[in-house]
Amino acid sequence: MNTCLLLRIELRRVLSNRALILTVFGGLLLYAFLYPQPYLNQTPLQQPIAVINADGSQLSRQLIRMVDASPLLKVTSQVASIEEAQQQLVERDVGGLLVIPEHFYRDVLMGRSPTLSYAGDASYFLVYGTIVQGLAGTSGTLAAQVKVVKMVADGIPLALASTLHSPIQLNANAAFNAHQGYLDYVIPAVFIVILHQTLLIAVGLHAAPASTSQSTLLRRASPWQLVLVRSLLFSLIYSLMSSFYFGVVLNFYGVHHWANIAHICQLLLPFLIATAGLAQCIAAMLPKRDYATIVGLMTSLPTVFVCGFIWPLSSIPPAINIIADLVPAKPMVLAMLKLNQMGASFSEIQGHFAHLWILAITFSSLALAILHMQKAKATPSLNKVEKLL
Repeated sequence: MNTCLLLRIELRRVLSNRALILTVFGGLLLYAFLYPQPYLNQTPLQQPIAVINADGSQLSRQLIRMVDASPLLKVTSQVASIEEAQQQLVERDVGGLLVIPEHFYRDVLMGRSPTLSYAGDASYFLVYGTIVQGLAGTSGTLAAQVKVVKMVADGIPLALASTLHSPIQLNANAAFNAHQGYLDYVIPAVFIVILHQTLLIAVGLHAAPASTSQSTLLRRASPWQLVLVRSLLFSLIYSLMSSFYFGVVLNFYGVHHWANIAHICQLLLPFLIATAGLAQCIAAMLPKRDYATIVGLMTSLPTVFVCGFIWPLSSIPPAINIIADLVPAKPMVLAMLKLNQMGASFSEIQGHFAHLWILAITFSSLALAILHMQKAKATPSLNKVEKLL
């Protein structure tokens, strides 16, 4: 069969497959604007906390006002006991609690170091981190104010006391994530995983062997033509969707990116070919075409965790890391974060680039071998049918 004719046939099959169209276009459009919604504010703000004020002094009330004035925290209740605060924490009425101990003001005046106790709901790490950061920052500010007041009382000028209260002045500047938020760091990587998983589903829905059209194509076209045309067709479709994600959507959300278009295209080429090849290998093992969606959905969350941006690679067991190296999303995510978010040069990601090409060649060759075996098995049965007819 002529390759151009096969390309037209495959394109017609893609456009006539409603499930595939819904996955590629509907799914990608939905994820592009639905997934980032909870993280548009970058970091959690105004987290509700409960306060147990066992001191009842002027200084403890000042601390409570400072905590409530923090943009990270909001004092929603003041309770009399830790048990009551714990109950509110369990019922999710508050996200954390602050305990101001008895004799807090007296210990501060006597130069002692009273212990402030705080806790948070660690099941949501971003919320927990925000609460701890807000309480630690507020208590540190109050401690600095107390030190300055004491130094002024000892005769040290206010300007000098303001600089001497801490021996080290911290000047923190974010090197890459300017907003220090979730959106700028995670969303670009998650978009790659979304492209990867939807491409697996789309090719699986298209290339699964349990269909009459697939059997006919396998008889009329050579295996290398099928692998080539399908890889080319889906790479072209997903190059457009990738441009939409990394161009339009990232700019829409204000996510800063450093890479130029040429470097992104260089990375996308082996990534899309490798993913299409992997999808064809998986599709060949599926007894039903609908199973492609199940496989794509069930592997989505594990793929997110093994790519190294949610959970550090050093904390993942070596055996799982070796298996994850076979997933094209992993080197693509690591390369894109370095190139597009951290401003790395292309030479600094050559290892990931070579990794993607190795996967592209390996999976395409494996898909070719599988189609050869399927054609060898299908040809005798088809010949028998033709003889009977």
